[in-house]
Amino acid sequence: MIVVSSLNHAREAYSRFRPAYVVSILDHEEAEAPDFDGLAAENHLELISNCSRRDCGDADTPRCDRLIALARRWNRAAPILIHCNQGVARSMAAAYIIMCAVDEHRSEREIAESLRKAAPHADPNLLLISEADGLLNRDDRMVEAILDLTPCCGAVAEPIVTLPVAA
Repeated sequence: MIVVSSLNHAREAYSRFRPAYVVSILDHEEAEAPDFDGLAAENHLELISNCSRRDCGDADTPRCDRLIALARRWNRAAPILIHCNQGVARSMAAAYIIMCAVDEHRSEREIAESLRKAAPHADPNLLLISEADGLLNRDDRMVEAILDLTPCCGAVAEPIVTLPVAA
């Protein structure tokens, strides 16, 4: 299972779900990622960069390659917690990327639709998805699947969302 939350609810989500890994995605000017008691430092992936819709940071800053590597070593016995400031764009993109990385035989469209069903407020960051699409050799299908979703519904935001992942 993948758990997605905002920064404000990350500690609560960690306590509730006891994930094996945590992915913190924050800009330089945002608050620091919280400490997660009992989580080994090597299991906390911090992606710190400017990742707005216009500027996805320095090209030398690894983002999706590290995220995909984490997805491939995750055994799925315990959840992954992903958080960004709001839990809407960057963290939802990371969740989608991980879902695509671990379930290579499932269509991008099915994965995107399961994301939308679980999180109607999700507005995944297309720059991150585009980067991962290339790394996963998905031939722009990841981006197309997100663009084809019905528009997000910000009125239905949840502070903590769980997403199923194939076993």
